[in-house]
Amino acid sequence: MRKFSFKPQRWLPAVLLAFVSCVFLPACFAGRGSKVKNPQPTPPFTVPDKVAGQGYVYFIGMGDQGEGTHEQRKVAELMNAKAQKDSLDFVLLLGDNFYSDGVTSVTDPQWRTKFEEMYDLSFLNVPFYASLGNHDHHKNHAHFQVEYTQRSKKWKMPSQYYTFTQKIDASHEIQFFALDTQVIAETKRDNTSQAQWLEQELQKSRATWKIVFGHHPVFSYGEHGNERRMVDLVRPLLEKYEVDAYLCGHEHDRQLLKPVNGVHYIISGTGAKSRDTSYGKNTIFAATNLGFAWFRVSPQEFHAQFLDGSGKIEYAHTWSKDGVIKRAYEEMMPVGKGSKTSGKGKKEKTKKSRWW
Repeated sequence: MRKFSFKPQRWLPAVLLAFVSCVFLPACFAGRGSKVKNPQPTPPFTVPDKVAGQGYVYFIGMGDQGEGTHEQRKVAELMNAKAQKDSLDFVLLLGDNFYSDGVTSVTDPQWRTKFEEMYDLSFLNVPFYASLGNHDHHKNHAHFQVEYTQRSKKWKMPSQYYTFTQKIDASHEIQFFALDTQVIAETKRDNTSQAQWLEQELQKSRATWKIVFGHHPVFSYGEHGNERRMVDLVRPLLEKYEVDAYLCGHEHDRQLLKPVNGVHYIISGTGAKSRDTSYGKNTIFAATNLGFAWFRVSPQEFHAQFLDGSGKIEYAHTWSKDGVIKRAYEEMMPVGKGSKTSGKGKKEKTKKSRWW
């Protein structure tokens, strides 16, 4: 009769690995337990009262949401509650709309599970203006997200980059410019045509407020850091044409950075997951774990709120058209890890020197 010896060293490592994978990794990827590595006291803030009879535009900015998980649904429900309480005209999706490889067609079941049913809530019956992230480009399937615009009442992506306007009142409007930053930041394809388009559209704009949004950051203190091609190609246009804010995701955190030459940089990439982040020299506010950003814009003021995973306002910031200090980019270096591109087109991390 065969004898079996009890040798825990043979199976114990595998059991421990399985335990860690089942218990701890899901929590990490779901966006629980992330932290700000060097937390700072939240600056004092106020939420200004609305002015009776004044026009406003209300919108949410959120990225990196396309997981189809309970965490994504939780954020959706928090958005719905905020919309019910404080109003909502539309949502800006800041890329990585469908993990991990985008959608495979306009009939992909992910449209139902990660978008249509996910945001099928009473006060989220508004347009969702989407931009593309790096995951949306996997396997060259990004075009399906453009094509789906013709099949959905809610999903809006008429082109891989586009612009739209929203009236604030009879004589003021806010104009949005959606970028496909993957083409600019991480691919070998010619990325000058999109920059040319952006310059032409910004030059034509007569809007009171101009907001550019996309997936990759220009500046960031998060895991990815500054995106050098965005700094080189997009930043000069934002400053030249007096864009008021650039909104993005990619970093799975929330950041508000000090304005550079009048441009505010806002990151809101915690629509379903999160990762660690940091405060830096030019940080106004930083947070992580689930949440989103909500905005209220009047002809005179731009008001931003950052909400956490319980729906609480963790920070709010308001600025006026004429109240932004225009500090030069050169005066603010260095900050953000950044990335560079080698001669072979491969993205390489720099050392942790902060160059903005």
